[in-house]
Amino acid sequence: MKVLAKRGAKSAIGWLEPDATHLVLAVSSVPSKGSRYLLWSEKQQSVALFPAYDFEIVDPNMSPVWVASVDLNGYLELSPQEWLTDGFWERFHEGDPKAVTILRKGIEAIKKQDSGAP
Repeated sequence: MKVLAKRGAKSAIGWLEPDATHLVLAVSSVPSKGSRYLLWSEKQQSVALFPAYDFEIVDPNMSPVWVASVDLNGYLELSPQEWLTDGFWERFHEGDPKAVTILRKGIEAIKKQDSGAP
């Protein structure tokens, strides 16, 4: 899935290249917060969640790498399986080298599927 930030999307200012199409790495939906897209920021050299309403979908095809997870609170996530393990994001943000490698491998798998590479 690819998205383009809407003009004036405050959440994207300073994080994402303006007028660039972004490959969605994961989708999360929380009943109280709405849907969010996990995107890679070239400017920040990291990932961040952005409100879905700040973007237009330019390619609706979902990544075949994604799996779905729903918890008891209704929290829905579409992402690579390895990112759904308990504590993964905490370990990643703490700089755990194994978690960083898992994130990078997941991103590469999504990019590979998106490019149609065998």
